[in-house]
Amino acid sequence: MIAIEMSDTDITLRVLGSHKIWALKSAVRFRKDQVVSVAEADLALRPPWLRCPGTAIPWLICAGTYYGGGRKEFWDRTFRGKGIRIDLRHGPYSRIVVDVADPAAAIKTLTSISGSGRPTGGGEET
Repeated sequence: MIAIEMSDTDITLRVLGSHKIWALKSAVRFRKDQVVSVAEADLALRPPWLRCPGTAIPWLICAGTYYGGGRKEFWDRTFRGKGIRIDLRHGPYSRIVVDVADPAAAIKTLTSISGSGRPTGGGEET
């Protein structure tokens, strides 16, 4: 699970608790203007095939950095239905998929700070 922190220009996703160990990362930072879309993560959405570094236990957790299909993604997901997907342009990752306590609130927060004209859904699902 992550917590969202914001500054004037940046968004920081802080990895909480033992998930720091699973993801091998304590935070992901990117600029607000790099956000392309934010949406609830479908439970069927899975990370690319190459994990480096990170953890994957089928049907339990996917955490860390994943590569595949020309993409670099950060995941911290337990597949319990409380995930969000953040698609980025020119960011440290092309997609971030993480669990949050309240997906609707997180989506509202991220879309309000990333610019009112930004799409909140859509984006590529693979």
